[in-house]
Amino acid sequence: MKILFKTSELISKIKNIAPTAEAKQTLAILGNMLVKVSGDKAKFMASDLEIEIMSEVSCQSEQDVVFSIPARKFLEICNALSSHDEIEVSLSENRADVMAGKSKVSLPTLSADDFPIMSFDEPQLKSDIAISELASLINKTSFAMAYQDARHFLNGLHLCTENNKLISVCTDGHRMSKYESDTVCNNDISIIIPRKAILEINRILSAYSDKSENITEFSVNNNSFQITINEYLVTTKLIEGNYPNFNKVIPADTKAKIIVNKATLKSSLNIISKVVNQQYKGVKLTPTPNALHLITSNTESEVGEDEIEASYDGEETSIGFNISYIQDVIETIESEDVEICINDQNSGCIVSGSSDTNSIFVIMPMRV
Repeated sequence: MKILFKTSELISKIKNIAPTAEAKQTLAILGNMLVKVSGDKAKFMASDLEIEIMSEVSCQSEQDVVFSIPARKFLEICNALSSHDEIEVSLSENRADVMAGKSKVSLPTLSADDFPIMSFDEPQLKSDIAISELASLINKTSFAMAYQDARHFLNGLHLCTENNKLISVCTDGHRMSKYESDTVCNNDISIIIPRKAILEINRILSAYSDKSENITEFSVNNNSFQITINEYLVTTKLIEGNYPNFNKVIPADTKAKIIVNKATLKSSLNIISKVVNQQYKGVKLTPTPNALHLITSNTESEVGEDEIEASYDGEETSIGFNISYIQDVIETIESEDVEICINDQNSGCIVSGSSDTNSIFVIMPMRV
């Protein structure tokens, strides 16, 4: 039997689904996408047992059918055939021929019966959220998520409520980011969404240029999180465990403040980062009342140094940071000026934008 797709629509959908499938899995079926054709719609689904993404694509088909096809290979082939207006998938026993024009590539199929579909029990709570706010909850904090940390609860984004506002928090033990959204949520939430799920959700969000008007809904139950983003349905298991008390990490008071233009600081860090030690990535900041001196070096005796305009209201000091941590925060801040509030070389420093009142970032100093 044959299934006909519009090439542009097919690619635009499966490029956000196929990466969820894992080619190197003990279960071969997890490297495949499940395809359910019903009427003039084909439902594509991919899963790695922890996260599942699903969406529909318009099609023309002779009859309803269910099959599975290698996910990433199918996407690669569709991309290679993108110059054609239509792509045809012809099914025969244990095989799918992907065709456009005179080109044809045959892929093996696996039984759809073996595909593991995630269940989602009756949700304990549901909440609406603007897609623009969802994007901010992720983009303002996710860069500080831990990666493969033994403290498994750090390998994700903590979504919770404070004063009936939805909050996102991420930390890897060396830095922390917190964002308070404008979304009112009357239900108490405290969940940890895994890193991969956050990256996949962000990939889908990035596919939409206009996020301002759309409202979406998410649901939470005992061990799962589910969210609808336009035509996509994302279901993921949650990380078990209690997230650390992140408010304790935020210094109640600081002794001094450095204020510097964001664009100037970004340019300066970019220049000296070319010779930073790639293992420790340390940069030393020495503020004066009207300037900020930056210096870094590496094991090959290369030195990067710069001095930029800044204002400082504290005593003479020098403090070291991981240069990547500062650069990550700068990319997130929307204000023209960056404020670095410091205590000493052993206490966390608060980094924020002068007008970014919803975001706060804490970075631990390091010896340089």
